Amino acid sequence: MTSDQHTRSPMFVDAPDTGLVIEGMRRYNLFTTVWFLGRHRRLLAELVRASGAGPGDDAVDIGCGPGKLVRALGARVGPQGSAAGIDPSATAIDYNNRRDTRANHCYLQAPAQELPLPDASVDIVTCTFVMHHIPEEHREAAIAEMWRVLRPGGRLLLADAHPTRWMRFLFGRTAHRNHDTDPFDAIDIRRYVPLLSTAGFTDLGYYTSRYMTGISMGTKPR
Repeated sequence: MTSDQHTRSPMFVDAPDTGLVIEGMRRYNLFTTVWFLGRHRRLLAELVRASGAGPGDDAVDIGCGPGKLVRALGARVGPQGSAAGIDPSATAIDYNNRRDTRANHCYLQAPAQELPLPDASVDIVTCTFVMHHIPEEHREAAIAEMWRVLRPGGRLLLADAHPTRWMRFLFGRTAHRNHDTDPFDAIDIRRYVPLLSTAGFTDLGYYTSRYMTGISMGTKPR
């Protein structure tokens, strides 16, 4: 693919059984820069802190996209730990493998509902800005997979956009014309709390970041 073709490629494509997957990395990176008003690095640092990741931990980011959170987690867990990124997009995995050659980082192509990891093999699972892209019929299975790969005592962090009032006003007026319900409900990460509880997660918590993001956390009991 030429640079010009890559620039013109769509940001997402709809794939069977996996939902929307990233195809245009440049457009996606530009989008995140604009959406977070240039504060994406600060949000990544906050997500790492909220995940509870520490030196020596094994962490995995599901739906890793361009791998920014994987690399932030890798910096936190250090050389004694590991950081993996999983994404259904071949474009994303190729992008990361060409840019990140650290020995304790790896990138694997797979959907969230079929994680290519052994049981109880990681300490931290993150999944950010991804759940609403997974087909609804696979979301319960995706959370079950997150539970399966976590070690007892491991932590899960889910996050998605939490638009400010002015953003709801700006984008919501048009969307409301075609919907009877709040169009932003689909990205409210709190909607997965019942699934987390059913899966067995405890210590469930939620808070809203200053960076237009809702963050939900849970623990797999020991």
